[in-house]
Amino acid sequence: MKPKPKSNEVLEVCAASLLPLIRYCLLEGVDYPSFIKALKPVFAQAAQLELGKSGVKITDSSVSLLSGLHRKDVRELGKGNGKSVIHSGPVASLVFAKWISDRDYVLKSGKPRRLVRSGPVPSFESLALSITQDVHPGSILKSMEAQGMVRHEGVGKNERIVLVRESFIPRDDLSEMLAMFAANLQDHISAATSNLRGASPSFLEQAVFGRGFSQASVDQLSKLSRQRWAEYSLDLIKLASRLSDQDKGVAEPHRFRLGSYFYSTPSVPSVPSVPSVPSAPQGSSVKSGEQK
Repeated sequence: MKPKPKSNEVLEVCAASLLPLIRYCLLEGVDYPSFIKALKPVFAQAAQLELGKSGVKITDSSVSLLSGLHRKDVRELGKGNGKSVIHSGPVASLVFAKWISDRDYVLKSGKPRRLVRSGPVPSFESLALSITQDVHPGSILKSMEAQGMVRHEGVGKNERIVLVRESFIPRDDLSEMLAMFAANLQDHISAATSNLRGASPSFLEQAVFGRGFSQASVDQLSKLSRQRWAEYSLDLIKLASRLSDQDKGVAEPHRFRLGSYFYSTPSVPSVPSVPSVPSAPQGSSVKSGEQK
């Protein structure tokens, strides 16, 4: 039997991986024609990034040749009719991260300080401005208030802004949630595809997975995952905050994102089971997977 071309195999896998995304799109009223139309600027930008990385001159013809888009479409997108599809994530999440990690905004006990609205460090105004000067601190505060992230205590000179959540999950703001969704998913896929392309050193991209568990057992695994992530992420945020201060003004700045997720669903009988290991409970199978 003749083996499939590599491009066909890649396409099949990528299409299958889109199934959860397409289901969400359908629920939100995004149909096939709309989705296909939205892919044009994605293919154009991807082609430009690859051409730039290869040192090839970026022209309508070169983008068209690599992406498969018609030159007319490439030309229209080049006029600004297509917007960037790279997302960096919400500003409020950066404010939150610094609030729980920076020594200027954290008590000796490790808990985030109650902040005055404006003024020098430590204030909410100084915190927000240390992250960005492109968005007014008042707008950031309103966004965090709407999401239930902060509350006000006291009045007048005694007023303080208090952080009331332990993690940044903007459940009440769809725009913020979508921005975080895009940024997280893009970086996860970027790490995985870089490893597939043979990046060295490879990025951390691992998972532990298994089947044959009861709902109660899955709930127990989920609870442990959340507990460990809360501890680990706080340590990482503190280290990142110190290193960020240390690296201010560095010639070639880099960014990073470390993510974690837990997902469970009833097993589909048609999906082949993963090999069991000696330590797995009877009737279950557990495995750790890593892309290298």
